[in-house]
Amino acid sequence: MSLKDQLIGRGTIAGLTAISYLPEPLLLAIAKGWGVVGPLLQPARARLGRANLARVYEFRDKAAPTSSALTRGTREMFEHHLRFYIESARAPRHARKIIATRVKLEDELAVAAAFSPAAGASIFLAAHFGAIELPGSILADRSGRTPMAPMEEISNEVLQAWMLRVRGAGLGLRIISAKGAAQVMSEELAAGGIVGMVGDRNIVGAGVPVKLFGQTAKLPIGPALLAVESGAKLYVAAVIREPRGAYTGYIREVVIPSDGDRMARTRATLAGIAAVFEELIVKAPEQWWTLFYPIWDDIRA
Repeated sequence: MSLKDQLIGRGTIAGLTAISYLPEPLLLAIAKGWGVVGPLLQPARARLGRANLARVYEFRDKAAPTSSALTRGTREMFEHHLRFYIESARAPRHARKIIATRVKLEDELAVAAAFSPAAGASIFLAAHFGAIELPGSILADRSGRTPMAPMEEISNEVLQAWMLRVRGAGLGLRIISAKGAAQVMSEELAAGGIVGMVGDRNIVGAGVPVKLFGQTAKLPIGPALLAVESGAKLYVAAVIREPRGAYTGYIREVVIPSDGDRMARTRATLAGIAAVFEELIVKAPEQWWTLFYPIWDDIRA
């Protein structure tokens, strides 16, 4: 590793650590400002996000959105995307306190049943949506176990090692490399463990076509296939930001069909995942930052 890369890695770590000590109101004000400035500085990204957001709004409202609604929503998308990075920097120091004092669960009994230490092998799936750092920490806290979660490798080795350490110890997770993760997660589930995954954006591979917000998109097959092959329960979890620093947590179980061959069951499970994503994302579409990336073939960057 070059000296330059080491300096970049250590500088990034210092910056993220410093952010965790800054007052939250100041950071939220910065995010609010970025919501105004961001679309002006990144017009191509704003155009794609706006077009994708329009599709979600139309699906939700059964009517085409107004231009003013899209302008407001696009600004909120930029704001919430920066809030994700702020929360990621603050999570190792603050996540457990936030969970204890500011997260309200929509269905306490459903969460208790899903996160019970006696629940057995389970897969918890999330989207790039809302306060994505919090569901895993809630899971670790409520289950009394250490959930396993794959993480894409960062090219900077210094930063990669730091991220593994703080996201693991800080959030109560066992972070593994995305390379070879399928086999490791299969073994974990076979032993009755729990794994967390993100499954709303196809990063590698071709993906599998599925209806999402009324049009065909391609989602990663991995979570659905892992659920079918392992026999583990499959849940989708999300924590949505609310006004005045509050959060609401949601959980939904995805039914895995018992009839049909492996691929038919996997496709049906993936359709179930997409339906839950739709249900949760329409609650706060501006917090779904996958909208900044290509989702549907007819809306391109």
